[in-house]
Amino acid sequence: MSLLGIDIGSSVTKAVAFGADGTVLAHAAEAAPGTHPQPGWWEIDAAAVLDATWRVIAAVASDPALVCDPPTALALSASGREGVPVAADGRILGPMLRTADARAAGLRAGPDAATPPVRWIERCGHVPDHMDPLNRWLWWREEHPAVVAETAQWLGWHELVTRELTGRAVVDHALAGKFFAYDLARRDWSDELLAAWSVDRSTLPAIAPFGTPLGTLAPGRAAALGLPAGVVIGTGSLDTSCGALGGGAATSGVVGLAVGSWESFVEPVDAAPPAALLAAGRLAIGPHPGVSGLGVFALSPNGTVALGRVRELTGLGLAELADGLERCDDGPGPVLAIPHLSGATNPWPDGDRSQGALLGLSLATSPLDVARAVMEGIAFDLALTLEHLRAAGAPARLIRAGGGGARSAWWMQLKADLTGLEVEVVDHPEAGALGAAIGAGLADGTFAGLEPAVAAIVRPGRRYTPDPDRAARYGERLVRYRATVEALIELQPTRR
Repeated sequence: MSLLGIDIGSSVTKAVAFGADGTVLAHAAEAAPGTHPQPGWWEIDAAAVLDATWRVIAAVASDPALVCDPPTALALSASGREGVPVAADGRILGPMLRTADARAAGLRAGPDAATPPVRWIERCGHVPDHMDPLNRWLWWREEHPAVVAETAQWLGWHELVTRELTGRAVVDHALAGKFFAYDLARRDWSDELLAAWSVDRSTLPAIAPFGTPLGTLAPGRAAALGLPAGVVIGTGSLDTSCGALGGGAATSGVVGLAVGSWESFVEPVDAAPPAALLAAGRLAIGPHPGVSGLGVFALSPNGTVALGRVRELTGLGLAELADGLERCDDGPGPVLAIPHLSGATNPWPDGDRSQGALLGLSLATSPLDVARAVMEGIAFDLALTLEHLRAAGAPARLIRAGGGGARSAWWMQLKADLTGLEVEVVDHPEAGALGAAIGAGLADGTFAGLEPAVAAIVRPGRRYTPDPDRAARYGERLVRYRATVEALIELQPTRR
């Protein structure tokens, strides 16, 4: 008996088969790069991604490791920031606008654009953003009314896959919470916001709790994928939530940190912090498939993508970076970097006006100095965000980290030191798919509940204990970093 976790990411679609103890039995992946028809546009053929999804599932299903351990259930981890118009007969009517697509950035959706951030957080958990799926839907209505006239539903990756496999387009509450049409108090689509958007409820997918059995794989579809008939299709979740669950962030105070291209985290909470404090830190609150069903979400566009860009500019290789960091002393480096190459979110109220910057350059500055400073700056943002949450009444007690950037022992130790929290790097390369597999196991009864599932399937690996002496050596630099970001924001009233 095995479980399939499907992860549709920004550029890669993956299928991973797991044993009930979290062991990887088989893995397949296929790149799905987007295109850029115009500056600021980023789109992809959704049908091509669906085809890639079926191929990676079939590739895993054909792996010899599954002959004696066939899958019994599958579920999906997917972005909640993308959508595509779909006709009543199932035809996809246009390209999927990817997460970083900026063509709807000038739109301000909702019944009242002057509504303060605090009110938005109270109503739907986050402040409106151009990446909200229904804000993208507004772009389609304004730019392509003929397409909209033919559209029956507006669906993202999770919904497209569940519709194909079960006949019903379904999301969980965490995914629904990102649409900008969700009522956080009622835990359902918001009649008020739908009316303001002039959107019929039938246009949106149904909502079901994480791990709900949605149906079983029909014999014909099962045969085409190489899977047994009767495989249970379970409700998956938002990629951020699945990654956090795959790292063990299911109970309050355990931060699930994804150290990837974007650096994001979910901190499950038992009760929502004050909306004013969340708004001040550019944080969101919403459903999370943890024990309490609620989490605080932080999302920064300045993760390894910022570090990668700096390495490209300086010609610094990964091995050279790792070796150099191992030889560094325990204090801050000679350069101070503001790593906001894509602006900033948490914890900066006016972070969209921030830009990248370097201070302290000299003729002796090396590529390693610059890369190290960028890594320090990203860690500073994390520490200040968790400090803000602590002040808001949601103190963290542990960080569970995963993603490509978590391979850097130097970086993980620095994050432990700056936050004062133990950091456990999850001993698993595919936390998002693992979180989806937990949903699959709940759907078919492999797991009796969420906590037993996490206990059975998540295995922490390397552990980093905070060093107070090193934190003290960084104290002045952290203060200087905060002051520098605030000063540079004031000098940059608009983003170019």
